[in-house]
Amino acid sequence: MPTETTTGQDQTPLPRGPIGRSCIHLCCDMQRMFHDRTDWHTPWMPRVLPRTRSLAAAHPDQTIFTRFIPASRPGEGSGTWQRYYQRWESMTAERMGPAMIDLVPELATFVPPAQVIDKHVYSPWMEGKLHPLLQDRGIDTIL
Repeated sequence: MPTETTTGQDQTPLPRGPIGRSCIHLCCDMQRMFHDRTDWHTPWMPRVLPRTRSLAAAHPDQTIFTRFIPASRPGEGSGTWQRYYQRWESMTAERMGPAMIDLVPELATFVPPAQVIDKHVYSPWMEGKLHPLLQDRGIDTIL
């Protein structure tokens, strides 16, 4: 990650010094299902994508992407998730097709060396894959 000791254009020093190799860029759910015109389209994604790409391009080996993996079919899951996919059946893998689960092409080019963690719930910490990965790599700062 950048080793500058400032926070950007204002040139304010970072209070704890430079950001180094113990930092990771965690990029969550920048996928086609949210970028393309779907029921879950996020209109802000085109606006943030150039900066996200720039950050990943600078240090792809210090980038982790997460991908949200939806249920395969409507009604799958348990409890609230089952009702959720009944409501959003257009956003199941079966209805969208596997390509919509992919990272946007502008970011997919960084894998590898960037890593991808798949998850089936909103938070990347809930399924237990992310925390051990960060610990194994000695990460103490997340962007």
